[in-house]
Amino acid sequence: MNDIESILKSIGAPIKHLFYTGREDPYITYQFYNEYGKVFAEDKEVVTAYSVQINIFTKGKLEDLYKQVLDLMIVAGWCRTYATEDYETDTKLNHKIIRFKYTEEH
Repeated sequence: MNDIESILKSIGAPIKHLFYTGREDPYITYQFYNEYGKVFAEDKEVVTAYSVQINIFTKGKLEDLYKQVLDLMIVAGWCRTYATEDYETDTKLNHKIIRFKYTEEH
């Protein structure tokens, strides 16, 4: 499976699994929220599906960062399944939430 940090490193923002404790703006976090056997043959899993959520946080505009993440993930073979945005009132950060799916044959 593709490494999310390697896929997105050209963006130049910090990218961390689950939590980011730094102070840079923007930053990106990600978490895998579903992994399951998609295809089985002779009682063995031959295709695995992975779902990942990528979160972009910034005080600035989200559009350019969103497009960069989307383009990089699609080139790496991931398919977008969901996207929405939010505003974090406690940190005053714009938050873009993007979910992707990837399948891998064994």
